[in-house]
Amino acid sequence: MPLSEPITPGIVDWTGENPGILLKNDDGSFSAMALFFRVAWSKFGQGQMLLLYGTPDSDQGSDEAPNIILSDNAKLSDYLLESFVGGLPVFRDAPAFNGLKHLVAQSMQTDGDPMSHRYSETISGEGTSVQLVWEDLESPRALELMPHQVGSRKHSMFSVLVPAQQASILVNGKPLPGKLGTRVQADVETTSAFLYLTETWIFPPEKS
Repeated sequence: MPLSEPITPGIVDWTGENPGILLKNDDGSFSAMALFFRVAWSKFGQGQMLLLYGTPDSDQGSDEAPNIILSDNAKLSDYLLESFVGGLPVFRDAPAFNGLKHLVAQSMQTDGDPMSHRYSETISGEGTSVQLVWEDLESPRALELMPHQVGSRKHSMFSVLVPAQQASILVNGKPLPGKLGTRVQADVETTSAFLYLTETWIFPPEKS
């Protein structure tokens, strides 16, 4: 059956992939937080960026648990940090947000298969290597979300969500502490480790 409105109104902000892992302490606070962006289109071009809060409750971090951005497109990463990450309260309100060290990504490697048991992204640059690993992957779910259902509160978003039951963040081969928790996405409880594939963020048209 053809769509009644085949073109979604609004302005495309960016499109690509945006998997993440949020690890928690026993008391429910975050022990480590990571987002990876592989952007296929934006007004600042293509690019890849890793955002890591190795020590979310500190603006300094440490060599073992750094607070960093690894990126191959500085203008794109600055935009994502300001306009997107800065709109997500769980990231914006963490002390680590104000102490991020920006590093140039020199190599990126994808392993595994999001249709299988294990998938990973490894991003390296300036002496630091970060690997994000998702395991025990669930079946995909197609999402179509309105602004009140997303963290930024200003976009509509289309994506395919693949939750993971296990995940880890490794810095220079050593895993950061923490365990997965739960999160709610579009009124559905899922885990705090997720692959967001074919993700598109759109500024809806302004209401007159």
